[in-house]
Amino acid sequence: MPAPPIQSRPRAAVHPVYDSPADSNPRPLKRQRIQSSPCPIPHSDGYSSELEPLTSLPPSSDPALRPKSLSFDPSQDGLRPIPPAILLVSLPSLLAHPPNHKYYVHSLIISLAALRKCLTLPALPPDIECRAWTGLAELGMRVIGGGFSQSEEHGWARGIEQEVEKALSRGSIIAQKHPSLRAYKHQSALLQAQLSHWQHKTKFARNQIRTLLASFMPTDPPHIIYSAQLTLISFLTTPVSAPKPSPGASILSTPGKPRPNSNSSHYRSGSSTPHPSLQDVHAALAAVQELEDRATAQCHKQVALLARVLRTRILVAAGMWADVRDAAQRSEAALGLSYEPMATPKARKPLQPSQSNGVAGAGKANAPPPTEQTFIMFDNTFEAAMAVHLLMLSVVYYTHTGEAAEVSPRLSHLHALLDSEILDKFPDGLIELALPDSSSLVVQVTHPRVLFLLAFLISSTSKRDAVGRKPKRKVFATEGLATWDSEASREISFSLWASMGDVQEVEERLARIKADLLCEVIAVSTMRSEFDTAEENLNTLISHTRTYDIFPLFSARIALYHAHLAHALARPARALRCYQAAAHHSEAGSFVHVAARAGEIALRVGVQRRRAAMGDEWREGLSAADDDWPGDLDDDDDEELEARGMEVVKACRGMGGTLEAIGQVVEACLTPEILKSKQHLKHALELATKAQDNHLRALVLALISAHYLHTAGDHARGMLQTCEQLAAGLGALTKPTGGPGAPAPDGGKDVVGNAPLGLWVGERFLELYKRYGKDARAQKQAGVNARLSRAVQELAERGVSS
Repeated sequence: MPAPPIQSRPRAAVHPVYDSPADSNPRPLKRQRIQSSPCPIPHSDGYSSELEPLTSLPPSSDPALRPKSLSFDPSQDGLRPIPPAILLVSLPSLLAHPPNHKYYVHSLIISLAALRKCLTLPALPPDIECRAWTGLAELGMRVIGGGFSQSEEHGWARGIEQEVEKALSRGSIIAQKHPSLRAYKHQSALLQAQLSHWQHKTKFARNQIRTLLASFMPTDPPHIIYSAQLTLISFLTTPVSAPKPSPGASILSTPGKPRPNSNSSHYRSGSSTPHPSLQDVHAALAAVQELEDRATAQCHKQVALLARVLRTRILVAAGMWADVRDAAQRSEAALGLSYEPMATPKARKPLQPSQSNGVAGAGKANAPPPTEQTFIMFDNTFEAAMAVHLLMLSVVYYTHTGEAAEVSPRLSHLHALLDSEILDKFPDGLIELALPDSSSLVVQVTHPRVLFLLAFLISSTSKRDAVGRKPKRKVFATEGLATWDSEASREISFSLWASMGDVQEVEERLARIKADLLCEVIAVSTMRSEFDTAEENLNTLISHTRTYDIFPLFSARIALYHAHLAHALARPARALRCYQAAAHHSEAGSFVHVAARAGEIALRVGVQRRRAAMGDEWREGLSAADDDWPGDLDDDDDEELEARGMEVVKACRGMGGTLEAIGQVVEACLTPEILKSKQHLKHALELATKAQDNHLRALVLALISAHYLHTAGDHARGMLQTCEQLAAGLGALTKPTGGPGAPAPDGGKDVVGNAPLGLWVGERFLELYKRYGKDARAQKQAGVNARLSRAVQELAERGVSS
C-alpha cells in the first residue's frame, strides 16, 4: 500500500510548566525541580501510555528554544490508523528480501505468519481475502521452489504443499464469484500449474495452462496472456525438474549433499535436466509461433522478437541444427543485424622501402589502411539482452557447423556489447517490456553473471586453432578461470521475488561453466603436448566436480579427456579402456559418445596396422607405463573392425564439422581403394580448413602426403612442409619478455611441439632428400630427426618410476 503523503505537523504547544505564574520565592536555578506533564503516546489498540521524559531543558525566555510537546493526535493531520487486515496483507511486500539476503528465511516465516493471521480475522472483504490467499500461495511456491519443504532443517516449511493447494482453491472460488477479481483467477491458475509441474504431474500441468489460455477473453490484459504462453513453453522444454539440493548447503559456499537419484539415467546425457521428447519440442515450437503471431497482430514488436530468439534457443538446445540457421537469420533481421563472413584479422607490419621491390612496395604503400569495424549498439535494455543471447546462440551454431568465417564477426560484436557494460542494465536478470495500454511484461532472462562468464567459455570453444605461441582458445579459457575466481567472492544480485531455487540454479550454472573452462584448458593442453598442464587441470576438474556435486554430469567427458591424454602419451591399452568408459557413461548418440567411439576405432586401426608391420614387437617404442593390451583384441578381425568403423562413420554424419571430418578420416583409413581414400581425406581437409582446426588439419595433411609420397614428390613435399610447421606450432612457447638476455620460458627446455608427428614428417623428408640426392639436406634432416627421436623416447619413458 502506498505511504500517506508527508504533511507538515502543527507547532507544539508551549510546555505548561513554563506558563505558570511567577513564584514569589523562587529557588535557585541549580536546585529548581524540573517537572513536565505526561505525554500521551497513542497505541494501535486505541489505548495510550503516559511516559515522562527523562531530562528536560531549563526554561528560556526565547520561545524558539522552549521544548516542544511530544503529544501527537492523528486526527489533527487527517490520518487514520491502518486496519489490521490491510496491514497484515501488505506486510509481505514490506518484508521482502532477495533470496541471498541473510534475513530472507526470516522474512518468509514472518510473511507467512502475517497472512495466516490475516485470514483468521472475521468479516474480511472479498478483495482482501482473495489477495491474502493468493499471496499465501505465492509465498508457499517460493518455499517449495527453494527446497525448504524437502529439508529437515526447516520444520516451519513442513506441510506447505497442502497449504498452497488449499490457498489456491479458496482464492479461485472467491475470484470466480467476483468479476472484479478476475486477475487473481488467472494468477491462481498459473500457480496451480506450477505446483502440478513441481509435483511431476507434467501432462496435468500442461493441460491446466492450455485450459487457462482457452479461457482468456479479448478484454484480458495482454501481459497475463503472454505470461501463460511463456509458462506453457517453459513446461514443454523442461518436462521434469531435477531435485534441488538442500538450501542449507549452497553450491558456491559449501559442498552440497548428494542429490537423490544422482545415478539415474537422465544424468548420463551431461545435463541436469532430461531432454524433452521430439513431440514436446515440436509442441514448444508451435507455442512459440502462436506467441509470435499474437504479438505481431497486436504490434508488440518486442514480444515478437522474444519469440524469435526463443525459437532459436529451443532448436539449439534440441540439436535440430538443420533449422537453426533460418531461425537465427530471422532473429538477426528483427534486430537489424547483418554480417559479412570474414577471417580473424591479424596485424601485419608494413614493408619498409628497402624490403620492397619497386612496384610491389609502391602498391603496399598506396593501399588504403584497413577500416575499423563498427557494430550496432542498443540503447533499449531488452533489445541489448536479446542481442547478447542471440549472438551467443549463433556463435555456438556456426562453431558446431565448422564455419569459422561466420563465427568471427558475431564473436567480435558480442565482445563489443559486453565491453560497453550492457549487462549492468539488468543486474538481476529481469527485464521489463512496456506494452501500450497495459501493464508491463516482466521477463526473466539468463542472469548477467552467467552471461559474463559464459562469454569466456563460448569464445574459447569457438577458437579451434591450437597452433601458435598464445592460442586464443587457451587464452580465453585461462582468463575465464581467473575471472571466475575473482567473481566468486562478489555478491550476486537477485530480485525481491526470486526464490532460493533461482540462486541454486545460478550457482550450479556457474560451477558448470568453470568445469567447462577446465575442459577447454585440458583439451588444448593435450593438443599442444603440454601434458603436465593437462594432468594438473584434469585433477582440478575432478576435484571441482566432486566438490560441487556435478561429477555425474562430467564423468563421460573426464573419461574421454583421459583417453585423449593416454593416446597422446603412447599408452594404447589405457586409452582403449578410457574410450570404452566414456562411451558407456555418455548418452547414446551424443557428441561425447560418438567422439569416444571414433577414438576407439582409430586406436584399434592404428594398433592393427602396427602389429601387421612389427609383429610381436609392436609395443616397442610405446610407453612402458601402459597397461597390458586386452587379450581378446590380440587378433582383431578385419571384417568386424571395418563393420564397427563404418557404424562410427555413419554416426559422425550430421554431428558438426569436427566429427564430420573425423568420420571422413576414419572412412579413408578403412577404404581399400586409394582414389576413394584421397577423396575422403580431401573432404576432411576442406572441413578442417573451414573450421580453422589446425590440429586436425595437420593429421589430414600427413595422411594425404603419404598417398603422394611415391607418385608426386613435389606435391607431397609441399604438404609435408605445412604439416611440419603445424606440428612445431603445437607447443610453441611465448617469447621471453625480459629482453635478449632473459631466460627462455619453461627453463630453456627444448620444445619440439608434437614430437611423434614431427618425427614422422622428418623421416619422410629424409626419404625424399635421399631419393633426389640432396646429401646436405639429408644430413641436416638426420640431425633434426635425432632430436625428435629423443623427444619421442622421453615421451615413452614419461611416468615410468626410476
